[in-house]
Amino acid sequence: MKHVGRLVVISLAVVAFLVLTGSLFVVSETEQAVVLQFGRPVRVVLGDRTEEQEALIDAWMAEHAPGITISHGAGLYFKIPFLQQVSIFDDRMLEYDDEPADVVTMDKKHLQVDCYARWRIINPLLFMTSVQTVGAARSRIDDIVYSVLRQELGRSNLIHIVRSTNNPVGLGQFVRLVNNVTYTDTLGDLVMDQGEVSEVVSLVRVPEGQGRQALLDRVTVNSRSLSLAYGIWIVDVRIKRADLPSENQAAVFARMQAERSRTSTRYRAEGQRIAATIRAETDLAVQTIRAEANRSMYEIRGSADSTAAAIYSQAYGSYPDFYSFSRSLSTLSSVMGSDDQIVVSTDGGIFHYLTASPGESR
Repeated sequence: MKHVGRLVVISLAVVAFLVLTGSLFVVSETEQAVVLQFGRPVRVVLGDRTEEQEALIDAWMAEHAPGITISHGAGLYFKIPFLQQVSIFDDRMLEYDDEPADVVTMDKKHLQVDCYARWRIINPLLFMTSVQTVGAARSRIDDIVYSVLRQELGRSNLIHIVRSTNNPVGLGQFVRLVNNVTYTDTLGDLVMDQGEVSEVVSLVRVPEGQGRQALLDRVTVNSRSLSLAYGIWIVDVRIKRADLPSENQAAVFARMQAERSRTSTRYRAEGQRIAATIRAETDLAVQTIRAEANRSMYEIRGSADSTAAAIYSQAYGSYPDFYSFSRSLSTLSSVMGSDDQIVVSTDGGIFHYLTASPGESR
């Protein structure tokens, strides 16, 4: 009897332990759960939600599952052992990333777009009844995201996909090629503006509400509204890469190189033209300065010669004999060398000065 009683006590203890452990379950901070009874949901345990998400869940539960209890937060929960089962779902942000796909823009450009999305299970009960697994959810997200992305990219030009602002590219303060740069919506060329080189640069404007960031925001909102039917909340959608097809890249790069070569040739030609103009103006200024200097020199020299001639004339007029003597000596000096001999007439002239006694005048 004692042995049988001990077995009964042990059996009851085991049953009590199984009942106790079967009636408890733990939901961690990264999980959420759905409690099922005979395959039908009776309770939902949710993690943290925003006010918007709470309102969406409450509205859906009131319409489709009015008798189901909603609990919030991680912790220890009770269930009926053996009658109720618990399905655990991830409550963290999950990532969707698939292979690049071909997209055609509004201006008929083909792009290889590689995008990714972050998502989470917002309504585990709806998620369980619609897609059930994360793998199936990724397949649904792939259909939704690329469908919405193709629609939005098909309504946008290439410039709206690759840019979000109108700030000029490559014309910072250290790479400015000309003095005055003006940006308009039409194609322009180099012009002269008060002696300075000015360039009108063609720039396609990104209208208000367009651009890459606005486009991705619209993709996120539209994808989220479609994914809510599966209990999925799309946090955001982003483009990792948007490249031209490989067969088009070589032609595009060649055209870009040709455009840059044409631009550089234009800059060089304009620089050479301006340099030639500057050199011509400088040469003209130098010649003008030299001509003015020569004119001033000749004027000064003529004035000096005139003054000297007047002084000489006055001096020689006062002493005519000295003038005659000085001219005779100058003549002898110019016609005779150190070893030369001359024959002069005795009738006067130079002979008179050569034979005159000291103090004798002519």
